[in-house]
Amino acid sequence: SENNFPTGTGIASSASAFAALTLSAVTALGLCLTEKELSQLARTGSGSASRSIPGGFVEWQAGTDHDSSFAKTIAPPEHWALVDFIVLVSQEHKKTGSSQGHRIADTSPFQEVRVADTERRLDICRKAVLEKDFQTFAGIVELDSNMMHSVMMTSDPPLYYWQSGTLEIMAAVQSWRSEGLPVCFTIDAGPNLHLICPAQASEAVKRKLSALVNVKSVLTCTPGGPARLLEPEITGV
Repeated sequence: SENNFPTGTGIASSASAFAALTLSAVTALGLCLTEKELSQLARTGSGSASRSIPGGFVEWQAGTDHDSSFAKTIAPPEHWALVDFIVLVSQEHKKTGSSQGHRIADTSPFQEVRVADTERRLDICRKAVLEKDFQTFAGIVELDSNMMHSVMMTSDPPLYYWQSGTLEIMAAVQSWRSEGLPVCFTIDAGPNLHLICPAQASEAVKRKLSALVNVKSVLTCTPGGPARLLEPEITGV
């Protein structure tokens, strides 16, 4: 697959890759799968890919087995006009991949607490999305991100994905929000950040980002539809 952002830099490139592979392979084989079945199949390649199959605001059901673990839409794309700025501070391929991070997560003394608290954080986030409550959304999104990185930093061996530019932007975002600008950050397994804000605040956020020396480039995203074929007429093997 091909992305408009660098692969292996902590921006979940495997999510789009395996969602694309799943849909194209199923179509090429002439299979007719439901969205749930496509999500389940994509999940076997990358857990995040299960969320890239449905459109809009999506929740991944943890489940207890293959049949019960899939993603579903909880609100359509137009439900909430949010903008996601993908802020690149590094385009270098990360030295330790996410798979290795998953394997050593249980060596962190914080992992058990993080997992036990997952349902509570998910409930808060879901409610905030459905009610379009940005203040609550921002707080729980940043908490979840920081808890994940706390686990990685205290694993054996420890994983340090943040760079100086990452920390600069994290501090800037919290300062901007304290000044009244609605924006929050979340960071996957890498140094790059997602900055999320309501659409009406996006121009102000973009201006502030342009003044930061560690920002190499910014990609602008909005809630989108489900995975789709760009050339649906190509079928068969």
